[in-house]
Amino acid sequence: MRLDLSDGATVVADLAVGADGIHSVVREHLVPDHPRYSGQTIYRGLVPVERVPHLLTEPRVQLWFGPGRHCVCYPVSAGRLVSFGATVAEPDWWEESWSAQGSVRELTSSYMGWHEDVTRLIGAAEAVSRWALHDRESLPRLQSGRVAVIGDAAHPMLPFRAQGANQAIEDAVTLARFLAEAGRYGLREALLAYEHLRFPRTNRIQRESRDSVRTFHLADGDAQRQRDDGARASSSLGDQQWLFGYDADQAATNRATLARDIG
Repeated sequence: MRLDLSDGATVVADLAVGADGIHSVVREHLVPDHPRYSGQTIYRGLVPVERVPHLLTEPRVQLWFGPGRHCVCYPVSAGRLVSFGATVAEPDWWEESWSAQGSVRELTSSYMGWHEDVTRLIGAAEAVSRWALHDRESLPRLQSGRVAVIGDAAHPMLPFRAQGANQAIEDAVTLARFLAEAGRYGLREALLAYEHLRFPRTNRIQRESRDSVRTFHLADGDAQRQRDDGARASSSLGDQQWLFGYDADQAATNRATLARDIG
């Protein structure tokens, strides 16, 4: 196949893999792109740890859920900084940007009345970025002909399960494993195996990430209490084995070995 690049260069290749993000050009080869705005904006900031020592009695991820929004924070930079993300419902602002600046004052106002740990964290930030959160509907396929997509080009997802980058890595590992078998079974078969193995997992995570907008932001009441009870009962890593304990290389190896045995 021939690829005509934006700089005028031409490349001839056996396979084109689109790893070009949520605005993927390669994705357009498979399906017209229709971004979906979630109605949520996330403000992100970094705070020196000495400004919020009350949050780091131990290194951990901390979350606060509430009506219409939630906040998450965790240590980064070897514990020197605390990174946070705070969502706000913004039905009328949907600009997709990696660099838009937000207002600490507006964010602080949006969390007025929340727990002091949250308000102190937000108030300690000197600056915040502002991101409109988009995803896309699931693709009907991850490959076609001599084209495949991985990561956000394949299944862009909201960040509420913290799995966007991880799923891109799993995609890459899986695709590489099956391409290593292409000499035996053919490129078409390798791409189909990649698609069949990845679809159920990435679709589930993408769907759960989207559903989190509702479950994280419940109004106070019975549904909120049921959510909190469920979260307490399933908060261990063992309860999240399906998500965090998945071995993409082993899963692909098992599938490739089965194919060899059948062959």
